[in-house]
Amino acid sequence: MRNPLHLLFISIFLGTTLLVSGCGRAKKEAQRPAPVVTAKAEVRDAPYVLATVGTIKAAVSVNIKSRFAANIKKVHFVEGSLVKAGQVLFTIDPAVNVYAEQQAGATYSRDRADYEQQVRDLERYKILADQGVISREQYEEKHTATARAKGAMRASGAGASMARQTLSYNTITTPIDGRIGAALFNEGSFIKDKDDLLAVVNTTTPLDVSFSLPERYLAELRRQYTQGTLVVEAAPPGLEAHPEVGQLTFMDNQVEPGTGAIRLKARFENPEGRLWPGQFVTVGLVLKTIKDAVLVPSNAVQNGPEGTYVFVVKDGHAQMQPVSASVRVHESIIIDKGLSGGEVVVTEGHLRLFPGALVVEADDKGKKPGKESGQQADKKPVAEPAPAARTGNGTESSAK
Repeated sequence: MRNPLHLLFISIFLGTTLLVSGCGRAKKEAQRPAPVVTAKAEVRDAPYVLATVGTIKAAVSVNIKSRFAANIKKVHFVEGSLVKAGQVLFTIDPAVNVYAEQQAGATYSRDRADYEQQVRDLERYKILADQGVISREQYEEKHTATARAKGAMRASGAGASMARQTLSYNTITTPIDGRIGAALFNEGSFIKDKDDLLAVVNTTTPLDVSFSLPERYLAELRRQYTQGTLVVEAAPPGLEAHPEVGQLTFMDNQVEPGTGAIRLKARFENPEGRLWPGQFVTVGLVLKTIKDAVLVPSNAVQNGPEGTYVFVVKDGHAQMQPVSASVRVHESIIIDKGLSGGEVVVTEGHLRLFPGALVVEADDKGKKPGKESGQQADKKPVAEPAPAARTGNGTESSAK
């Protein structure tokens, strides 16, 4: 039987060994660098963008209608296709208008023949009056009859022109270039009212974007609008990084009483057809340009109990730096206070960071470098920044 005191000494020795080993491992884990992705704070001119949501509208929209009740004889277009000005869209049953045009033409021909006969008779009457064969009164009566025949001919000629014009309405064409929508009446359908809508043609190049901004920006908007053209960006959802660029063309003459907003409109050439009438888009009005602004990727800015901050990497360690962020420029954000430019900030990997934490740059797949094929890789903490994340939104190159 062993001595109890001997067993006690053995237990204390084993416990002390395990405790020292655990502390060593914990200390080693605490010294293991955290993988992060970094970017450099840039100093450049940045646009001051007022962001909102807008609706795309066709610059010109034409409702295609018939001028009278009739049957649709033929539909000449493919729904949703591009059409050219003057292209035939519908043919209306022309039976009644054909007869009316023929009647008006016959009346004009008759009145013209009467007038020409009166002109020949007037010439003979003039010769006879000069020779004294007929009285002057008879010549003047013939002159008056000739004038009446001329008036009748002109009236019937106008009637024939109106009949021909009415007959042309049986062929409905588009007055503009654009994209046509669905045919609301099929071949053989009867249009019972001249207000019945047959189709709609919308222009796709250019397009207008209607949007509103709060009235607190009205004074600055008016000042900038009078000094020159304001640039407006618009992008469909998911394409905010590559917006279409247009110009502000309209500012309403009053603030809407119910919403306290000022209505605006911008024109976009839309050469690639990325924008579509009726679509909701993200709109950014470039109100002015901020000189020498400090920009960082927006995911570098974190929110804490005492406000916003970023982690700055210095000598391989992360330091918490309080900042004041203002305007967001797509993937980037402008830092008003806290950074001067050139600092290396953390954009990914914040969860394992604390002031003074050791950091290492993550590889291309966002994984921590270190073990490779079961072996510990020889990596040193980062001292230089990773390639900067994309912070531009194309505004400078497109707007300047």
